[in-house]
Amino acid sequence: MSNANDDRADAPLPEHRGLDVERDSDVPISTQIYWQLAFQIESGRLQPGVRLAPVRELGAALRVNPNTIRAVYRRLADAAYVTSRHGAGTVVADRPVHRRRPEALEAIVSELLRRAAQAGFTPDEVAAAAYAAATERKHPGALVRVLFAECTTADAGYDAERLNREFAGAIEAEGTLLEELPERLERFHYDLVATTTFHADEAQALAGGRAPGVAMLVGPGYLELVHEIAGLPSGSRVGVVCASERGVENMAETLQIAGATGVELLAATLGDDERLAMIDRTADVVLMSRDALAKGLDERISRPERIRPWTYEFDPAGLEILRRAIEGVGQRRPIEAAAAPR
Repeated sequence: MSNANDDRADAPLPEHRGLDVERDSDVPISTQIYWQLAFQIESGRLQPGVRLAPVRELGAALRVNPNTIRAVYRRLADAAYVTSRHGAGTVVADRPVHRRRPEALEAIVSELLRRAAQAGFTPDEVAAAAYAAATERKHPGALVRVLFAECTTADAGYDAERLNREFAGAIEAEGTLLEELPERLERFHYDLVATTTFHADEAQALAGGRAPGVAMLVGPGYLELVHEIAGLPSGSRVGVVCASERGVENMAETLQIAGATGVELLAATLGDDERLAMIDRTADVVLMSRDALAKGLDERISRPERIRPWTYEFDPAGLEILRRAIEGVGQRRPIEAAAAPR
């Protein structure tokens, strides 16, 4: 699955951070590496389109035979975690959200147990702590629990952390994909579901009334960017660079709603060198998502004045709407607690 093109000088920086092996473990080294990579993909640490390290490079870094790494990559491909393409190496696949497999959870649990053992905790202690945490998450706690939904994992996590900083000490915000809303609300307790106004209707439908929704306004800079693109002359070419196909589709949909019907959109996801090069050659404007900028893809655009960051800040009015909703939860809790059966 490795080839000579893996070592090209212009290839994006491959990922192999956070991997290690225990040589005295009863678990085979290939399984250890597979579990760790599967865990990083499932948890969103490795985003769709990110390129894994070439076989020889990862083998050298971990002091493991390249054939072992090659077998791990084949196993990841068989499980639809990665794809391999000539000239592009092995990249994280854009996997549908609901194609989870039992081995995905097995990988997460095994990684947790392994790291806990390194810290001196026994499996029984880990199991007790996990049970206690899961039980607590099903019921209201001292903090207002906010589930922030977005169309990409990176944006959802980033925005949730922004809200945690903005309302420190009052809320516990978590990010999730829009498609995961029903499952998350079924398994855990959340007081509020928040999203941007762009996804308000979709989030409300997916939540199904299980938690109140808050549609948050974004700042004027983002709207100005959308209107700039909508105002381009007919026939203009706009490059759209994002981590996943889902993110690209969302950006395109937003532009179409804003009236950008006369422009030609050229899409590329992370790791798609050929499409990115074509965008660099032909696009009049290049829109880059937060993921793309974090990966340094802006440095691969020859005329950087064409780049527009596809990011946003929350409008103060949007934060105020959420603040009032948080205060409303706090006011309702004593009444709900008093009415609860004893």
